[in-house]
Amino acid sequence: MQITNHANLPAAIVNAVRNDPYNAGACDISVTRLIGPPQIRVLEREHAEDLTEDASDRIWSLIGQIGHGILERAESAAIAERRLFADLAGWRISGQFDRMTIEDDGTLSDYKFTSVWAVADGIKPEWEAQLNILRWLATQNGYPPIRRLLVVAILRDWSKGKARQGHPYPPHQVKVLPVPLWSLDETRHYIIERIQLHKFGDECAANGDPLPQCTEAERWAKPTTYAVRKPGRKTAIKLHDNEDDALTHSAEIPSGYVEHRPGESIRCADYCAVADYCAQRSAEIASREGTANDAKRAQAEAA
Repeated sequence: MQITNHANLPAAIVNAVRNDPYNAGACDISVTRLIGPPQIRVLEREHAEDLTEDASDRIWSLIGQIGHGILERAESAAIAERRLFADLAGWRISGQFDRMTIEDDGTLSDYKFTSVWAVADGIKPEWEAQLNILRWLATQNGYPPIRRLLVVAILRDWSKGKARQGHPYPPHQVKVLPVPLWSLDETRHYIIERIQLHKFGDECAANGDPLPQCTEAERWAKPTTYAVRKPGRKTAIKLHDNEDDALTHSAEIPSGYVEHRPGESIRCADYCAVADYCAQRSAEIASREGTANDAKRAQAEAA
């Protein structure tokens, strides 16, 4: 992937982004890739020379790396920038402890520099899987038993003003979140399932077959909704998941009408480097445009 500088950032920042020392090591797959969608992994591999990303889109990642470096002055028990390896189901897996500590009571804490939005619903599923796999890797590499997992989330966009408004906004800029602990056997089975799925993706690519599609959760899909509106009111009266329910509701309101709000895959739209090469994404856009055109025709006929 080529790092561009369309935002005209200072050279020092651009070079810091370009010189990212990340290296998965000699392995078949990293923990991050293992958890992620096979479709993205395959497309990134196939289009590696064509992909570009602007340095301005890597700033939060850069800040996270700076934060991890600063935390090195904190604990003697930390496992910093250490990569572990293990073999399973014919593949070699690697995982890196960017900044973790293992306490004497068996608690493994992972520091993450993230957004308020990211912790709004608690632990993200990918964090839960990541920490449990890293725990499994630590066990395979002779570390002491780990009995508890925590994410220490440092909220980079936290606002004191919003915190004053109260719940559900986090009251502090650091939020400690307990992570569900899987059994080592459960983790092992999860890893095997993910390896099999990625192997299937590789086979599809080799045979020219359609790649395994990303799930709604992997696409960060926002569902289609139907907003009941009223002229002169800025916000919707109510959002419905079902168009028939919305139409019934709007009929009960003088001058009420339904506004169709198409669903969107947030990751595909803004955070996926290979979206332009993805057949699933292209089909989704075509479907959404077709639905929008149908809605315009229906409104024109009704008028």
